[in-house]
Amino acid sequence: MVSILSYLRGGPTALLMKKKDISNFRTKINREIKASDMTKVLDYFRKRQTEDLSFFYKLDLDEERRVRNLFWIDGCSIGYYKEYGECISFDTTFMTNRYNLPFSPFVGIMGHAQSFLFGYAFLLDETIETFLWVFETFLEAMGGKHLVTVITDLDKAMKSTIQLVFSNATHRNCLFHIKSKCYNRNTKVFSQHECLYEDFKDIINNSLTIEEFETLWVKMVKDKNLQNNKYMTKMWQTRHRFIPVYFKHDFFRFIQTTSRSESMNSRMKDNVGLTYSMMGFIREYDRVIETINKNERLEESYSNQKTPKEFIFGYTIEQKSAILNSKGSKTKKSMEYLLSKFSKLDVKLHVLFGTQQTIDGNNQQQGHEEGHSRQQEQVMEDGYSMADPEESDESEIDI
Repeated sequence: MVSILSYLRGGPTALLMKKKDISNFRTKINREIKASDMTKVLDYFRKRQTEDLSFFYKLDLDEERRVRNLFWIDGCSIGYYKEYGECISFDTTFMTNRYNLPFSPFVGIMGHAQSFLFGYAFLLDETIETFLWVFETFLEAMGGKHLVTVITDLDKAMKSTIQLVFSNATHRNCLFHIKSKCYNRNTKVFSQHECLYEDFKDIINNSLTIEEFETLWVKMVKDKNLQNNKYMTKMWQTRHRFIPVYFKHDFFRFIQTTSRSESMNSRMKDNVGLTYSMMGFIREYDRVIETINKNERLEESYSNQKTPKEFIFGYTIEQKSAILNSKGSKTKKSMEYLLSKFSKLDVKLHVLFGTQQTIDGNNQQQGHEEGHSRQQEQVMEDGYSMADPEESDESEIDI
C-alpha cells in the first residue's frame, strides 16, 4: 500500500502518512467491522431474499444469542441441486476468516464436469451435534431431497451423522487419503518388498470384481508376509468403505476422492484469509459463484450448438450420444438411451468375463453359497482372516 502511494505521489517523502499510520487506520476499520459484522451479514441475506425468493439462510444461536453456525444457499444452487445433486463431496477447511470458523461447502459436479457449490456453511466445530445441524438444515433448504451418494474424509463424527440424516445414501471415504497414509506409515515395508507398490496399486485400482480384489489382496498379504502389518489389516477390515470395486453400482460421477472439495477450498483460500470478516468472505464467495455460473452457461451454449469433430473409438453409442446431447435435446431422453445401451453392454461384459448371473433365483443362491464356501476354504488354507466388514469393530479403527 505504502509503495503504491509513494509511486503515485512521487516518492516516500511526498507522503503525508507513514506505514504505521496506515496499519493503525486498518486496525480501526477492522474493529468497527467486527462489532457489526454479523449485523451486516443478516442485512445482506434479507436483501438477497427480496431479490431471490428461493434464497435460504439459517442461524444456530447459543444461550447468549451469539451465532454458532451459519448456513446459506441461493436459488441458483437449489436449482442445480435438483438436476445434479445425487452425488456430493463434503469437507471442511480452516483459515478463511478472522474467527477461524471452519468453512464447509457442499460440492457437486455439474453436467459439464465443473465443480459447483450446492450449499455453504460456517461451523463452530466438527462434532456430531454440529454436523447434525448442518445436514438437517441442508435437507430443509433442498425441500427434503436426499443425497444418493456422498464422499468425505475419515472424520468419525461426520460418518456417524451421515448415517443418521442420509441413512439411504451410499457413503464412501476418500481413497487418496487412505492410500497416502498407508504409504507414509509403511515406507520401509514398500522399500523392502520388490513389486509391492505396483501390486498394491494395481489390486486397489484395477480389480473388476469384489472376488478378484479379495483373492488378490489375500495372496499379496501372504506372499509378502504382511499378516501382522497393522495398517494393512485395518485397510482390509474397512475395505467396503473406500475400495473402488465395492462402489461399481453406485453413482459417484467418476470420483474416488474429495479432491473436488479440496480444490474448491483452495480456490477460496487464494482469495480470502485470516484477516477477512464474514461479510468480506461472502462478497468473495459471490464473485466465485458468478464465475462458475458464467463458465457453466458458456459450456451449455457450446454443447447446444456444436457436435464433436472426432470420437475416441467411433462406436455407435458415441455417435448417438453426441446427437442426443447437442442442439438443445433433452437430458432425460439422452440418459434413457445411454442407460439402455450400457445395460446391454454390462450383460455382454458379464458373459465375456464369466460372471453372468443365472436368472433362476435358486441356482443363483446356490452358486453364491458354493463360491463363498470355496473362498473361505482357500482363505483358511492361506492363513489370513477375511473377517466380514459388518463383524469388525469399526469403533477401534482409525485409518
